Amino acid sequence: MVASATSLVFDDLKKCFNKNEVLARVVHFWEARNINKGGLLMGFGLFLIDQKGTTIHAFIPANRIACYEEDLKAGVIYKIKKFLVIDNKTSYKVTSHKFLIQFTQQTVLAPTDHAGHDILRQNFRIRSYAEFNEAVNKNEDLYDALGKLVLINDENFNSGVTNKRIDIHMQLKDGPIVRVTLWGNVAANFQKKLMESVDKPMVILATTMNPKTFRDVFCLSSTSSTRIFFDNDIEPTTNYLTWLRENGKDSEVTTSEVTKPETFTLSELHQFLQNDTPPTGTFCCFATIVDILPQYGWYRVELTVCDKENVATFVIFDKDTAKLAGRKAAEILKDAQDGENGVIDIHNSIPGCLEEIVGRTYKFEVKFTPFNFTTPTRQTFTVTQILEEENNEVDNETDPLDDVEGCKEDHDEDDSEALDIQHKDKRLRHE
Repeated sequence: MVASATSLVFDDLKKCFNKNEVLARVVHFWEARNINKGGLLMGFGLFLIDQKGTTIHAFIPANRIACYEEDLKAGVIYKIKKFLVIDNKTSYKVTSHKFLIQFTQQTVLAPTDHAGHDILRQNFRIRSYAEFNEAVNKNEDLYDALGKLVLINDENFNSGVTNKRIDIHMQLKDGPIVRVTLWGNVAANFQKKLMESVDKPMVILATTMNPKTFRDVFCLSSTSSTRIFFDNDIEPTTNYLTWLRENGKDSEVTTSEVTKPETFTLSELHQFLQNDTPPTGTFCCFATIVDILPQYGWYRVELTVCDKENVATFVIFDKDTAKLAGRKAAEILKDAQDGENGVIDIHNSIPGCLEEIVGRTYKFEVKFTPFNFTTPTRQTFTVTQILEEENNEVDNETDPLDDVEGCKEDHDEDDSEALDIQHKDKRLRHE
């Protein structure tokens, strides 16, 4: 592609107030908010591509949005001039360019005829699992993830309610199945897009994702600039879908293929039981014990547990009963049967050693058995082991679930990266 003779390209820019014109396509724009200030709107973020296919991040401060909002449309090519060029942000970077364009009170944004301007419509930074893993928890570059859609975790997804958070699982093109958390408008847009799809998509591309760990498990979290693409939306998804089909890898991934280190919610465990293909293997989850159920006897121990999403009944046997209460289930049964004067009601009383575990949070490993898929009434999950105990030293007046939180949504911190407005305006008066 040949640049216009009268227009600069992004690599020509220098850190200063730029009076010259650049020709660029607005690929995408989004609201940049600061959650530390109650979701305060800081401005619009823009993802731009120039005539050489180079991308750059631009920013319109909130007090100037009204000047451009009416004419600002994704996909349109603009002539942009009289703007400030500053260093790119050090965190939550949507492009690798060293500079960022900041609109001022003098900036001109003029739509132009597309004729004769061969500018890309998209430019992605797709990364491998290894590259995402290298960047985990650094909050620096926000890369794009391409993979196969495995599972959508939301029991109310089809209820018509707009979700503020949606968890999905995707198998990255070159790696394992990972959890992807979509937040706010990104979750709502994903839900709308999926509901409008005739068929369940197989391939998904999620842009500007932030890699992080939650309870030592790798996950990808959406940001305010994230966009979602399915099967034939764009060239990378179309090409990957074709590759899957040509290589016989286009069969639906079952929940049994979700890797063991992944941590699930109780809602997700319940949802697995509704799938046509029963899952096998073991699954991990964090849950808080809220009740002991003595009415089912003491040859094993039944617990009511919950997390922030749902409630379930877990069944534990000798080894893990001993880990929880310091006594095996058989010993608890014998003590109950030999209770004081032999009159203790083993179906209605709870031994003291078990009362102490109520309100405590653990990481459980559970498995599905044929019983899970055949019982018409009462659903239970068998605990294969208790992996760890959470820090349970919390205020007794506090709901024990208050400490069980998911990942927080990631937002651009444009306010912390922008230069002082008064200083910039003072500079501009001298230009």
